[in-house]
This record gives sequence, C-alpha cells and structure tokens, in this order.
Amino acid sequence: MESAPKDSDGTGLMADIAIAPDCNIRLFTAGETIFTEGSTADKAYIIESGYVEIFVGAGDDSLQLNVLGAGDIFGEMGIIDASPRSASAKALSPCRCLVVSMAQVAERIESSSPMVRLFISMSLHRNRAYNAYLKTLATPQISVPSPAVTEKAYARSQQYQQILDDIRLESDLQNAVRNNDLSLVYQPLLNLASGTIVGFESLLRWQCPQRGAVTPQRFITLAEETSLILPMGDWILEHSCADLRRFQTHLESRGQSSANFFISINISVRQFQQPDFFERLIACTQRHGVDARQIKLEVTERIFLNEVEAIDSIGKCRAAGFEVSLDDFGTGYSSLNYLERCEIDCLKIDQSFIQKLCSSDRAKILVGSIIDIARKLGLPTVAEGIETPAQMETLKSMGCDIGQGFLFSHPLPLVEAMALLG
Repeated sequence: MESAPKDSDGTGLMADIAIAPDCNIRLFTAGETIFTEGSTADKAYIIESGYVEIFVGAGDDSLQLNVLGAGDIFGEMGIIDASPRSASAKALSPCRCLVVSMAQVAERIESSSPMVRLFISMSLHRNRAYNAYLKTLATPQISVPSPAVTEKAYARSQQYQQILDDIRLESDLQNAVRNNDLSLVYQPLLNLASGTIVGFESLLRWQCPQRGAVTPQRFITLAEETSLILPMGDWILEHSCADLRRFQTHLESRGQSSANFFISINISVRQFQQPDFFERLIACTQRHGVDARQIKLEVTERIFLNEVEAIDSIGKCRAAGFEVSLDDFGTGYSSLNYLERCEIDCLKIDQSFIQKLCSSDRAKILVGSIIDIARKLGLPTVAEGIETPAQMETLKSMGCDIGQGFLFSHPLPLVEAMALLG
C-alpha cells in the first residue's frame, strides 16, 4: 500500500491543519522569492498551481533540494517548531498558493497526545539534520516534472487528497463565517396530542459560492475539530435570538400568545465549555430582548466528558431560566448515569430509533422504555426524524410529547416557517 506523499520538509505531518483567517491566497510571479533560509517562519503554503523550487545556499553555491507542484505543501517545518527556515523557496513559474497559519497548526499539535508531539519533534530534528547534510553534497539539479506525472502521483493518494480538500473546505468555511454567508432554517416541533406547533429548532446551512450546498454533517464536523465552531456558535446564538423575536412579533400581530413559544438551539461541546459561555448567552438574550424561558439549549452527552464542569454549567443555565435538552438520547454509553447525576429538562430520542420504530420490536421496546423513564422523572420527550404516520401514531400511543420530522415539515427559511404559524 502506498503512503501519502511527504511534505516538502520531509515530515509528512501536515495531516490536519487550518487556513489563516486572512490572506488565504497568495500569488507569486515567476522568479519571486517566497522566503529565505534563516528567515522567521510564520506560515506555510499549499500550491494550488505552478511550481516552487526549494533550495539551500545562494548564488553559485545554491543546491536544489526539490521542485514542488500542485498539491504540495512547503514551509511547514518552521511553523511547527517555531524555528528559522531551513531552506529557501522560489517560484519557478506563476504560482497560486493557499496560506496555512502558524496559530492553527499550533492548536492542532497542542491538542494532540504527548507521543504524537514527541514523534513530530523527532521527525523535525532528523529532517533538519538531513537538509544540513545535503548542503555538503554536490548533487545534480532536479528537473521540473511534467504536469501529467505530478497529477498521476497525487491521484494515487486519496487520503492525501482528502486532507487537502479538508484544508480548502476550512478555508472556504472561514470565509463564510467572516462574510456572513451562513443561514438558518427552522424545523417545527409539534405537540403530538394536539398537532399544534410549539416551537422550532434552528439549523445551520451553508451555500458555498464555489461548492454549492455543503451538508451540515460535513462542515459542522470540520468546524468542531477546529476553533471555527466558536464563532459559528456565536453566530447561531445571535441570529436565533433575533429570529425568536421575529417569531414572537409575528404571533402577537395575529392575536396569538407567544408566551410558551420557544426556539431550540444546538450548542457544541467546545462552545458549552467556554469559561464565559453563560455570560455570553445572557448578554445575547438581553441584546435581543428575549426571555431565557423561550430558549431550549440542545446538548449531547459529549459535554459530560468533564462531568463536574458540565453539571455546574447546566445548573447555571437552568437557574437563569434556560431549558436544557439532552439530544440524541440513547446513543451514548452512559445516558442513565447522566440522568441520575444531572438535572435536565427534556430528552430528545435519537432518530435512529424512530426510523426502526415500526420495523423492529427491539427499537419499539427501547423507545417505549425511554419515554417511560422520562415520564417517571417528570421530563417531556421529543422524537426526532418522524417520517411516516405510523411512526407518529406509535409515538402518540406511547405517550411521547413532541414530534419533529419530515412528516410535518422540512427545515424552512424564517419567512416560510412563520407562515406555518398562520
């Protein structure tokens, strides 16, 4: 099995990096020096098009180490260990390069295990020693490879291409956050007994100019692996609170009470773990003039990785009037432990159970048990992913309180969601 191509410095360690939030793209002219040996390293580059020469020395004493083309990464060694450049880089042709920042590479390395950090340090040491050794040799110049050969070599490494695509996707996502290109859609939550809409869940969407619609699973997973989830989480909170106020105005203009209407907002683990999350949450509701009791915070069991801190944060939110719902209930390995140790307000049954509700006796037993446990604890239940009338009727017969799914409505833009309220 072939391994992924190594990075230009020889480390092969740029498997999980992020793009600088500004100056994402740099264009270099043929013959332009990109950086010099011994200079301070503050960024690395991914070549989008063109060729770059990596060399040591200067003038007649220079020694070419490599010629890199589209898909190659260079300049990464210095930003990993904050050391001066061990070689120089020059554009051999007009080049378009994607910029990789030092800060976000450092974030990834810092969050890795001590063993990974040790391997990185050892690899950097060996490659720097090898570059120093090459300066003592008189080796032939390396010729520029043909584009066909370069493309063929990289096409063989799907894993490497996936890594590069993740980097490009993160760059596009950073631009989307910065340029306010994200949007919210709203899916109704219905009281199953009465059939009336009691609230909506806000869901994030991204229509990328270059990629088209990117699935939430794709970009939210990527954001959660980086610090991008934090500004995205702030954006969701701000716009959800603003839209809650619009929902309220809409209801009141039609003579309907908005007192019990709510918006359900998904909160990421990293967002919830911010030391000032509670203060930011309170400030957001005050800015938009909305009541904490009309906001439900949806969290997953992953927040309990730091159990003491999570229980304290949940307690603060509930004391201020926010309801906290445990999302994807039943998929974690210790759900019942959390229910015993932590006060929450609602259980949301994962859609994987609902999809099998009418075809699997086991799924039906499990859903019935979850609803029964919740009822005895005095907690309402929400079933997500309802797609058929049979699923709805079964859930009603079990005593499930609230339903959500395509049977009732797909997620809708704000104006269309408000129209559902009459």
